[in-house]
Amino acid sequence: MLLLISVLLTLWFYTAHGQGKHCNYPVIKHGWLYHSYRGHFPARVNQQFLYNCDQYFVPPSQYSSDYLTCTAEGWSAEEPCLRDCIFNNLENGYTPSSERKAVQGETVRVHCYHGYSLQNNQNTMTCTESGWSPPPRCIRVSE
Repeated sequence: MLLLISVLLTLWFYTAHGQGKHCNYPVIKHGWLYHSYRGHFPARVNQQFLYNCDQYFVPPSQYSSDYLTCTAEGWSAEEPCLRDCIFNNLENGYTPSSERKAVQGETVRVHCYHGYSLQNNQNTMTCTESGWSPPPRCIRVSE
């Protein structure tokens, strides 16, 4: 009976303090773990793993690589690889004097030539997972 109580108290302690939580091998959309960590899973809370993103994607830190951390709620960063968009040319509009970068979710204001506009009469583009939306192309508008 004493052994059973000891086991139950140990399980309660580890669960209450997050020690019973773990993370399975992460699926990194547009990226991969830096080294082969297969033997380290399931991972414990607070364990970190170095990862890289595919070409045209960056970690939220915008460094070349970063760490995923196992938390009680799951993996952090939640979206480890974000699209890295480059704005260096605007068809039928004013091209920036130097290359501008934006990360997925950020917007850039553009200036089209007179009589032109981005698709749907917009003047901003947003960096999305698949690139700029709308594309960096000003089209003739009917006046």
